Amino acid sequence: MKKLVFLLTVLTIFSTLLSACAPQATPAPAPTQAAAAPTAAPAPTAVPTAVPTVAPTVAPTAAPIAITYWAFGSEGSAMADGTLWTDWYAKIFDAYQKAHPGVTVNFALKGYDASGSTLVVDTAVAAGTPPDIYFDTKFRVKKYQDAKLLEDLTPALTPADLAAYDPAVLAGAKSGNMLWSIPADGGYWNMIVNKSLFDKAGKSDLLPKGPDYTWTTEEFMKACQAINDPAHKVYCTAFFAGSTSMDSATNAWLAGFPDCKFFDAATTKYTVNSPACVEAFTFLHGIYDKGLMVPGAAGLIDDTTDPYWLDQQVAILGQGNWYDSITKKGVAAKTAAARDYIFVQFPNKPGAPVTPVGMANPDVWGVFKQTDPAKLKAILDLVQFMQQPDNATQIAIGWGKVPVRTDAKFQSTDPSVAEPLAAARKFGSYDPYFVNGVPCNYTDVRTAWADARQAFWQDKANIQSVLDAFVTRANGIVASCQ
Repeated sequence: MKKLVFLLTVLTIFSTLLSACAPQATPAPAPTQAAAAPTAAPAPTAVPTAVPTVAPTVAPTAAPIAITYWAFGSEGSAMADGTLWTDWYAKIFDAYQKAHPGVTVNFALKGYDASGSTLVVDTAVAAGTPPDIYFDTKFRVKKYQDAKLLEDLTPALTPADLAAYDPAVLAGAKSGNMLWSIPADGGYWNMIVNKSLFDKAGKSDLLPKGPDYTWTTEEFMKACQAINDPAHKVYCTAFFAGSTSMDSATNAWLAGFPDCKFFDAATTKYTVNSPACVEAFTFLHGIYDKGLMVPGAAGLIDDTTDPYWLDQQVAILGQGNWYDSITKKGVAAKTAAARDYIFVQFPNKPGAPVTPVGMANPDVWGVFKQTDPAKLKAILDLVQFMQQPDNATQIAIGWGKVPVRTDAKFQSTDPSVAEPLAAARKFGSYDPYFVNGVPCNYTDVRTAWADARQAFWQDKANIQSVLDAFVTRANGIVASCQ
């Protein structure tokens, strides 16, 4: 029955799904947004013991129920502490099944072996045999929501559960009032500063001070100009637009200009060409105009930008967690020199509130549509169990991320994790993926934005025209959802 229901829908959307299958240019399983695995921030130092949360006992089901649960990944992949994901899930599901007689969970890691795409899932969808539960990054799960293939997960959360989530993260899991996904974990984008370079130049007094490490755009520009020294191969910062990868790191700057609204969910219109957004992008282009960044942003990608940081040729970058991670790896492998660095907030426009922390792409649960009410109830019960703080925390730390739930028992002495998490809770968080409320076709919109970034990082770029062109194109894309 389930196969028949899916077949009619899938025939019309399969070509769309396949076009969206290309790997997302996001790092994995390390802390950047990678297509090969959910985006990972540096692994926290404190890892809780992987003991399953005890599932509530329920009465035996009237008939046996088999639930198919797929998580994005490859066979043999391990958690941050070396435990195989398959072993961890086996313990979790064994505890759940003992408390739920008649329910069997069939688990598999899927997708990574298909070149980091969702081809395996797409093929199953086209065949009318998708998994019941799919756990992956929000980008990839949302593709199935765009195709109207997912269930509303609102019944899977109690009022206490809802109160425990970061509102900005949960908002991005909704389409209108429909909760199409539930987040388990995420990361936070802050700025990282090579303090050794500032110390060497005698300019450390220009950097933000603890405990909050905040600064305005004016203070940032003063420090940026002071440290910039291309003659000695030191640049203040770097941007890249050669791929969609890390577009969130650029978008996180917009949080410092709170009147700039990238997207209006109420009207389902992109509004990034507003005067406030033009002001924000004019500021960013000023960094380019003054020669305060590594040249050639339009052609640079993450792989060509990383060496500038590792070789200490750039002083400040916007993907703090990622550059913390690769620095530690480089120092350990003796391919990069040790240096002191600190984490700071993205600068805010003078007079504006402290910039909230940009969120990395969360990993979420999605549930494909069901025809059997009894099975749907069992599936929602399993999702409710999995998103409980103990289980969600183990998943988050397994991926080197942080749990989304604020009631999670989680501590870390790693500043790349602890500081942005504390800042997020103090100053709030910001979704740099501007996916909140987007009705459909976000992958196409992201491609349009990548093209706009290419046009933006050019000499004498007409910022208003670049943003106008993107808004026209993006609004045309989402208009097809109406």
